[in-house]
Amino acid sequence: MTPWQKENLRYQKEHGEQPGWSPSVISGNHSDKDQEQYQETDTEEHQAELDESETNASDSVPRSFADRLPNIKKYRNRILWRRLLLIIGVLLIPLLIVLYYVSPLSKLASITVVGNDQVPTQSIIEHSELTTGEELWPQYFDREQTEQAIKKALPRVKNVQVTITSFNQLKVKVSEYHEVALLASDNQYSPILESGAVLKEPSDQPVEGLPILESFSDQSKIKEVLTAYQQLNQEIREGISQIKYTPRKSNDELLTIYMNDGNQVIVNISNMVSQMQYYPQIVKDLKEDSIIDMEVGIFTYPISNTKESKTSTEQSTEGDS
Repeated sequence: MTPWQKENLRYQKEHGEQPGWSPSVISGNHSDKDQEQYQETDTEEHQAELDESETNASDSVPRSFADRLPNIKKYRNRILWRRLLLIIGVLLIPLLIVLYYVSPLSKLASITVVGNDQVPTQSIIEHSELTTGEELWPQYFDREQTEQAIKKALPRVKNVQVTITSFNQLKVKVSEYHEVALLASDNQYSPILESGAVLKEPSDQPVEGLPILESFSDQSKIKEVLTAYQQLNQEIREGISQIKYTPRKSNDELLTIYMNDGNQVIVNISNMVSQMQYYPQIVKDLKEDSIIDMEVGIFTYPISNTKESKTSTEQSTEGDS
């Protein structure tokens, strides 16, 4: 102990106070417990200093090229694989295209027709000019011309749609015009479609349920009459058996309509829709088969009167001769 420490220790004993420091520490006489604590503390501090120095060293010292080499190899391998796949793709796609065009898949295998009822399937295929065994895609890309060719050659066909199915098969979907009337000529009856076209398919017997048009030669007049006829309500349409074109010099629109109930209606084509709607009300007041004249206003008179006048006219003509 130094002289100052000895003097301070003596002073503390005289005044009954404990020193604030341990004489054993100063003198080097440590207890076992104090010695162990001191060693543990010193070891922990030393280890902490070593760890800190290692961390600082790792941060400050750059990694070597050998440490970065595996990452560089992985990056280069990824680039090489990408380039290899790109080259394979560029070479493989043309090869697949060539193989497809030389394979049977590129040829038209079959043609399916759906939606037709009156028009034969074989007739649709023939007029479509589609050919099995030939290249598929040129025929498919020309489908608009194919559709127009079918409609032009077959008046019954209303719409056509050509689609591709099952890799190398084509489907022709059609819809047809309905028959709405018959044109009577020379004791034969030709179908008239809703488009106004008269088919050259005459038959000896009329089809039941369809009105018969007689004495029509102008296609435009047929279309006008059919347009008006289709606008009539169903009850009146079902009551019409025959529509005869009976023009006069002063009126080229005049029609004579023969009804199933025995009555006759004289009406203009342009007024057919507006005036025929009154027919059910008019016939309620009729007591016998009559002629209903709607050319100018609405007048009715029995058919028997007309027959009698014709008979008397014929008799007078015979008497004069």
